[in-house]
Amino acid sequence: MIGVRLLALAAAVAVAVPPASRQDPAGRVFHSTTQTVPVYATVRDKAGRLVPDLPREAFEIRDNGRVAPITVFSNEIQPLTVVLMLDMSGSMTAGFQVVRNGTLGFINALLPDDRVRIGSFGTEIGLSPHLSGDKALLTRIASEELWPGGSTPLWEALCAGMQSLANEPGRKVVLGLTDGADAGGLAGWKGDFGDTRKLAVRGDFLVYAVGVESLMPLEKDLIELTDETGGGHFQVSPTEDLNAVFARVADELRHQYVLGFTPLALDGKEHKLEVRVGAGMTARTRKSFVAK
Repeated sequence: MIGVRLLALAAAVAVAVPPASRQDPAGRVFHSTTQTVPVYATVRDKAGRLVPDLPREAFEIRDNGRVAPITVFSNEIQPLTVVLMLDMSGSMTAGFQVVRNGTLGFINALLPDDRVRIGSFGTEIGLSPHLSGDKALLTRIASEELWPGGSTPLWEALCAGMQSLANEPGRKVVLGLTDGADAGGLAGWKGDFGDTRKLAVRGDFLVYAVGVESLMPLEKDLIELTDETGGGHFQVSPTEDLNAVFARVADELRHQYVLGFTPLALDGKEHKLEVRVGAGMTARTRKSFVAK
């Protein structure tokens, strides 16, 4: 694992996938003369079951309250591009093996087109240079390069994870696991909740969080961030098998709908985003985007 320093957080926040370059479900990059905003939607019915087979006509997108035509649509299974940010602070020592085993289970469940980067935070923030689907490589990293110690620089770590995927096309996911609130103050690093939110919104990231409830539940701000980006959050006990939680996250991500639309006004401002589906169903998506 190598340490990665955020020399200028402002520069990191400004990094985003160029609006003219997006990726379709088959992995091909498509181009547009105007911005196409990608929207990833997880649809569930009243019983909480995933609904994977809706047609385009079942969806309506609203940009600041006004209906925007859907120009891109797919319900194909999507490959994953994920950075795992694992809390290795000293308080995680007792649950260290649970975290490692859960990470190994997540790796073993990867499909051929999936790519994962493994990161950790505690004494330092470390990010593997490898964004890969090579299970042997990822298994070695998880087995040999994760060690507990230090505090919980949560927001700095999430910023670093997002920055590491900033230039990747298509859907980008940050999956963070932590057992405590942000402690911050790690020498050489910058970032707070506001910085993390700004980077997530401008960079089109989906944020998922898993809280290991040994000391306290997930931070309210972290839950808010997962809701706003269209991700999700889960709470587990220190001894609970993480495989089931990671499997649920992977299942959601593989069965998301890909929607795209052109903003009604390219004004450089943050717009409210709403996705509606048929009666009895809910669509979980990000709640805003920057029209630029």
